[in-house]
Amino acid sequence: MIECGFCGDEFDSEKELHLHWEEHEKELNSHQKDKMKKARRNQEEKKNQKRKKRKNQAFYGLTAVLGLAIIGLLGPQLMPSGTSSDVELDLEGQPMLGDQNASVTVAEFGDYSCSACRSFEMGAFQQIKENYIDTGDVRFYYVNLAILGDDSTKTAAAAEAVYEQDKEQFWDYHKALFENQGDPDWGSTELLMNIARENTEGLDYEKLRNDIENRRNVNEVIQDTEMGNNNGAFSTPTVFVNGELVSGNSYGDISPVIERELE
Repeated sequence: MIECGFCGDEFDSEKELHLHWEEHEKELNSHQKDKMKKARRNQEEKKNQKRKKRKNQAFYGLTAVLGLAIIGLLGPQLMPSGTSSDVELDLEGQPMLGDQNASVTVAEFGDYSCSACRSFEMGAFQQIKENYIDTGDVRFYYVNLAILGDDSTKTAAAAEAVYEQDKEQFWDYHKALFENQGDPDWGSTELLMNIARENTEGLDYEKLRNDIENRRNVNEVIQDTEMGNNNGAFSTPTVFVNGELVSGNSYGDISPVIERELE
């Protein structure tokens, strides 16, 4: 069960929670509003698919005289198209780099306290950025998978708070968090604020401090982590390419999958 952070009501899925957020629309931040709108659209798309399915079923009834063999041949072409994958990544509202219209989507589920994620940021990600993101072939998303304790959740919530204020400067803060991983004060409000002041400009730093101290964005971190777990991401970093979970997280693991999707 997933609990609404505004009223305490519980829901069986993230989609139900996001639809419920309509009742709290005035209280939502921009990230939450994006997720609510996405849930609305998905709900409407499902309704449209059901209407199409009913129409198709009626068509089959009228053409029954042609025989079951013909129906079997035509059926797959007439049914609404869908995905054969069980992966459902709702990336709308997540931090994104690259061309929004790029044909390939790469999503990293990471943890700011994870040393392997730091290595990925400094290595594989930089190669992906140079060879695919900067060329317009890939749009890249970062999603929280906070699984290494309280400091993981707190640093991810701080990054969410920065993203809420400035989507572009989020990436500077994101990189700086990994660079400062292992600091003796890791996870402290003072360190998170110092990183923000040293790597961003013009933010409302008083608001940022309050957000960090009050953990205002923890719900988003929890929801991101649950989405990762629900789609098979249990370790960090986990990478998806066009919804496919990649076996491995090195550039050598990811690049061939991107190339295949670009063909």
